[in-house]
Amino acid sequence: MVTQFKNAKVRMLSIYVIAFMLLLTIFNLLLGEILHQKVHIEGSQLAQQVYNLKLDQIADRDIIAALAADHGFMLEPESMPFHFSAFMAQESDIYKYKTVSLKLYHLPFWIVESHLFILLNLVMIGATVWGYRWWRVLFKRRDMVAELSGFNAPTVPLTVNLPVNNMAIADVNTVATKPQQVSEDDTAIKGVYGIQNNYNHLFALLYWVQPFPDSVDLESHFKLIIVKGFKELSRVSVKLLSSGGLAITLENIPQADVDTYAKRLHQTIYQASLLYRGDLSRKEIKIGVCNYRDGADQTIVYQLTKSALILAKQSAWQHVHRVPFNYTHSTVLANSSENLTDYIDKKKFMLFFQPLFEFVSGDILQHEALIRVRHKSLGMLSAKQFIPQLKSDDAITLLDKTVLEQVIKLLNSEPSSLTVSINLHAFNWFDDDYWHWFGEIMKNVQAANKLQFEISEVDFYQHQQLLKFAFSKVKSVGSSVVIDNVSSHDKIALLTHYKVIKGLKLSYDLIHNIDKNITQQKMVRQIVSNAERVSLPVYGVGVET
Repeated sequence: MVTQFKNAKVRMLSIYVIAFMLLLTIFNLLLGEILHQKVHIEGSQLAQQVYNLKLDQIADRDIIAALAADHGFMLEPESMPFHFSAFMAQESDIYKYKTVSLKLYHLPFWIVESHLFILLNLVMIGATVWGYRWWRVLFKRRDMVAELSGFNAPTVPLTVNLPVNNMAIADVNTVATKPQQVSEDDTAIKGVYGIQNNYNHLFALLYWVQPFPDSVDLESHFKLIIVKGFKELSRVSVKLLSSGGLAITLENIPQADVDTYAKRLHQTIYQASLLYRGDLSRKEIKIGVCNYRDGADQTIVYQLTKSALILAKQSAWQHVHRVPFNYTHSTVLANSSENLTDYIDKKKFMLFFQPLFEFVSGDILQHEALIRVRHKSLGMLSAKQFIPQLKSDDAITLLDKTVLEQVIKLLNSEPSSLTVSINLHAFNWFDDDYWHWFGEIMKNVQAANKLQFEISEVDFYQHQQLLKFAFSKVKSVGSSVVIDNVSSHDKIALLTHYKVIKGLKLSYDLIHNIDKNITQQKMVRQIVSNAERVSLPVYGVGVET
């Protein structure tokens, strides 16, 4: 049925174009005849004026020529530019009134009355464009009806089964090789397996400037459209609110595509609205959106979405406004009276391992351990969001100890040839008690040579003497050190004295926008060149951005 409508649409468009061209031709022929008659009437009026003034056509020829010029006529033909002579050929007619007979020349009517000719043609074209617009709206309605009539809504909930990459996740309450032992609720299970780490959910509130007819079942209508339009998502929810608006939830959206999905949702709603409100424009549909992750407080999500909708309604050009859930993270954590150390004590966090790729071969060189804390109301928190809120040195030490224990547990359960790097807090690099504990726990770790520990360039060069004990402990167990956030090249030669250092990681600020900054490119070349002299590999961070 949809194909039939499309074929009918093409046929109707062809007929519409042919009819328009025929109508425009007839209109211009009629207009030409009317304008020609207008010229003839003015010529007759000029002959009457000559008769009334009793002018002699020979003796008073100059006066008659002046009167003719006032009416747009000439007594003798004038020479025209050669290139335009074919288009501006002068016409001659004889105009009579009683005893007066005048032979007058005049330009073609489409030149004499060009302003009127152009104006009326523009009116015709404008009316045709307006008619074509409503013709398209009509067929959009018919297409949508055809699609809905051929679409059967699923009778079972949509689900998605994602494989678990055990090398990528280490859960602190569950052995990674036995996920079937997990007995938490659905949200917790998703968090354990890391399904939502790089995925967001979208919650949207919709507002229409003009209401729909009362007979329309908005919830059912838009549910069919949205489920079909976003069938690649694992779950789609549509609910009609008591206020008359719609609440829509789209789950498991790749983080990089959040804005794309928000705009796509607006387009889908607009197309679906045309079926019942063909007079709606895009600016009359406003959407507020909040993107969030599993575990986020739904009350906060709803409040943020309402705020986003208000901002969208206040804007004349921005029809979709999105507010990310982490907009409130810093404020909530800073004002919170809860002890964030409890999240570490109770093992309410996960480790993810970010791979480091080699560009030429595409091989994975190593993994970097990243912590994600499961906050009770804010959902997943990264280290940058969580660690600054730790109030004591003991909490920082506890965090680094717990992370190392979990990495060791994973390496013991899943031996791998790949290296894992851990970014230790600067405080612990200078804490002798931490390194005494480190020596004890690493004593019997067979995969110690697979562990690297990262320290920032600034801390290393400023406190080399204070780092001797920490470096000796790392070297004694067979592990190594990586200098992180590297942004200078002049001191790299000093690293030859530290056999425990096995690599350099460039600063994100040095890599970001490097394709546009000549100074950054030069600096990176110098760092790589100096690192090659001391046989150290150089890694780029954030190059995918």
